[in-house]
Amino acid sequence: MISQEQLTGLARQPVHAADGVKVGDVVDVLLDDATGRAEWARVRGDSSGPGDVFVPLREAVHVGDHVRVPFDRAAIEAAAKVDVQGRRIPSVADEARLFACFGLRDIREQVNAEQGSGWSRMDRADGVRADADGQEEARTRLRLLQDDGA
Repeated sequence: MISQEQLTGLARQPVHAADGVKVGDVVDVLLDDATGRAEWARVRGDSSGPGDVFVPLREAVHVGDHVRVPFDRAAIEAAAKVDVQGRRIPSVADEARLFACFGLRDIREQVNAEQGSGWSRMDRADGVRADADGQEEARTRLRLLQDDGA
């Protein structure tokens, strides 16, 4: 897991897939708006790479001079096909599609929280409905690391 102290140094760091192949360099780090934890990195591949792709940082590790993610290149290339319409921050709906590419569940779905705490599934659903007026493609729960002032 990447520590809070390592977050600010991730920009421009190479990202390697589970098999050790470089897939690109970190362009942006996205934090969970509620917890401040690193959730995603926007990774830009070189000319032979997958292009810009969002890769989960949940189980990533910082190893020496690069970030290693526990996903194979095929999963990363599948995620590159998720159309985020040029946004730097994926919407809630984009995230659901990205989670599927990596075989992950939204970690917030695994939290056993009481309604009203902000963490329960119903709280999130109510928040999407209230804030997006049914436009889930426009709603996000993430923020850029540099926007955080870190």
